[in-house]
Amino acid sequence: MGMQALEQDSLASTSAGSYRLQVSAVIDETADARSLVLEVPAPLRERFRYKPGQFLSFRVPCAGKLLTRCYSMASSPVCDAQPKVTIKRVAGGRVSNWMNQHVQVGDWLEVLPPAGHFCLGEQHAGDSARPLVLFGGGSGITPVMSILKSSLHTSKRRIKLIYANRDEASVIFRDELRQLSQDHPHRLEIIHLLDSLQGFLSEAQVRQLVQGQRGGDYFICGPGPFMDTVERSLLALGEAAQCIHVERFVSPPDPDEVAAQEAIARAASIGSACQLLLVELDSQQHEIPCRPGDTLLQSCRAAGLDVPSSCEEGFCGACMCTVLEGETRLARNDVLSARELQDGWTLACQSRPLGARVRLKFPG
Repeated sequence: MGMQALEQDSLASTSAGSYRLQVSAVIDETADARSLVLEVPAPLRERFRYKPGQFLSFRVPCAGKLLTRCYSMASSPVCDAQPKVTIKRVAGGRVSNWMNQHVQVGDWLEVLPPAGHFCLGEQHAGDSARPLVLFGGGSGITPVMSILKSSLHTSKRRIKLIYANRDEASVIFRDELRQLSQDHPHRLEIIHLLDSLQGFLSEAQVRQLVQGQRGGDYFICGPGPFMDTVERSLLALGEAAQCIHVERFVSPPDPDEVAAQEAIARAASIGSACQLLLVELDSQQHEIPCRPGDTLLQSCRAAGLDVPSSCEEGFCGACMCTVLEGETRLARNDVLSARELQDGWTLACQSRPLGARVRLKFPG
């Protein structure tokens, strides 16, 4: 495939904002999943500080192209010394298969800083009265595991994990989960569901499994049909939509596709005479000019504003902002849900202003 580990100065950021990190350990979790532990040098530790549930994005050369893939961290920032990502083979997956077959201890990988919004809100993080209900399907256990371990160490909340797999041999983190259950018998309940024995998870099962856990925070990650079933069931029970968190991953398109989409979006926006961009950042108001054809992120940077960003390809969500006034055109989006789009959220790296005046607000 033409992929090779990249050994360079880890402290030097590439033009795309990524860094070289060295693999310090490789853990074979199952026959088709492995974890990579990464060594983060002291000068980069603040840059790679992460929240439970976030992911890392890897850039891997393949057949003359640079492919980007996101993998969640199964480690906890409060009890694990180094970040650990877990990668399950995907049939035909160019990067996931290479990661499982070829990456070894001592290899260097090109990694973007942590990103993602699949995190427990600070307002409820330590609320012991609110149950925490976690649904993991297959390799979707990875970010759920990070949230689980962190919550056990930083709160007194009762936690229920429902973990679905194809069969017993597919259960990732089997021994670690068993140990956590033994260490926290009065706070942690783990229920394993196996497709080979019980079939696929049904709405009736979801309703039964959450009995006694109502009014809590729900985190769901796994295959699409699994997540849809859980989310639909919780909403039908009357659980608040803002307390239901779903992590959906899609592989970014190849660079040629991205370039084509960018060209179309840029051409469409050049004809729009946006003259003024109003930006609220860190509780400060800024009035900046719009540069024809530029994204919101590019215009902000040209004006000297240090707005949050990471991948700049529309899949990490680090540059999320709210459109308060005016219209924008979103070129591509692999992170925002339909509900978030309806609420006015957009991605600064992929969105261009339309009309004479647009007002934005970055969270902070």
